[in-house]
Amino acid sequence: MPKNTTNAGPMDTNTLQILGSLERKVLWLASWMIHNANHLRDSSDGLKVGGHQASSASLATIMTALYFDVLRPQDELDYIERLLKDY
Repeated sequence: MPKNTTNAGPMDTNTLQILGSLERKVLWLASWMIHNANHLRDSSDGLKVGGHQASSASLATIMTALYFDVLRPQDELDYIERLLKDY
């Protein structure tokens, strides 16, 4: 998939379709992990460990674009990981 490295204008339709498809898969996987953690895993004490699907949904578009179109191999994400951890 081509990277939008110019940031000068809109992405082509094909790239947007690919990112949209990836976003739907990311959102489904995030929702499934939360559902599985909260409802399907064995939990003798009733503790819920998953988050809320809305949290995942709000970040799915941003993270999909970031990881699959914006970031380059030399980019580091440590600061983003720290921000998300505290969020």
